[in-house]
Order: sequence, then structure tokens, then C-alpha cells
Amino acid sequence: MVLAGGQARRFGEDKAMALYRGRRLIDWSLAALEPYAELLLVSGHEHPKHLVVADLPEAGLGPLGGLAGALSIAANRGFSHLLSVPCDTPHIPPALLAELASSEEACYAESCPIIGCWPTDLAPALIAYLANGMPRAVRRWAAHVGATAIGGYPEIENINHSADLAALAQRNG
Repeated sequence: MVLAGGQARRFGEDKAMALYRGRRLIDWSLAALEPYAELLLVSGHEHPKHLVVADLPEAGLGPLGGLAGALSIAANRGFSHLLSVPCDTPHIPPALLAELASSEEACYAESCPIIGCWPTDLAPALIAYLANGMPRAVRRWAAHVGATAIGGYPEIENINHSADLAALAQRNG
């Protein structure tokens, strides 16, 4: 699933639709997931080719709300795990995604915790965690469920500002 529901206040416009090397950021993320997923979900953003997922237990809970909604959909469709990425990281190492996708346990990228593999049976626990007002930081949730941080990969560039996107484009042509 691709998390694409942020308000992009720092970016100043719809980040998922921003172009990088002639392609929308959301499409970079979807393409990164395609080799590892039978079903592609998008949280928080309309996409004509993929199922859009609503946040749970309610909107406005940040990435964990999107993750909770996607975990629920994936569980209801019979999937045992969900691979998650944000829409603002166009260069995720394929080897990292392969390592995450092959895990049976909850795990995440040490440098970008929303990039992770999550057992779908965590959906009810995450919904309860959010409903009880627990911290909405992905690292806190990951620690709460005993997820493993996967390191050893280059720092994953995250685009928060339009200047970040411009700098990335300049470095990568």
C-alpha cells in the first residue's frame, strides 16, 4: 500500500501528484511495490487504477490511520501481510523491499519506518491503539508491537518540501 494522504503543508501542494523525472511521485511508489504485491492499495488519495483505502478508526490520524485502514482491507481479502511505502520516497532500494516482503514478522526500514511489512492480524490492535489516543508515531507503534528495524541500506530520501524535490531532481537528472 502507498500512503498518500498527508496534507503536504510543508510541500505546499499535492505531493503525490508532484512530478519527478516526468512521473508522479505516487506512481514511483506504486511501481516500487508492483513486484512484491498481488493487490495495490492507496491510502488517502484517489487513484484510477488502484483501490483507495480510508483511514481507521477515523480520518486525520496520520500514517498510522492509513496503515490501519489498509491492514483491515488486506486482512478482509485474505492477505497475511501488507507492505507499506509512502508516496514521497521515489528511490526505495528494491533489495530492501524484497527483504521486507519476505519477512513473516513485523519489520520496517530503520531510516524510514513507514516502509515496512506488517502482518494483517495487527489491524485490530492498531485500530485500538489509535482509538485509545496512543502516540501516532510509526516508530512508537512499531516498538509497541515488537517490529524489527531493518538497517544496512542507504538513507532513503524523503521529500518534505518542494526544494527537496528540486534538489533530488538535480542530483538524479
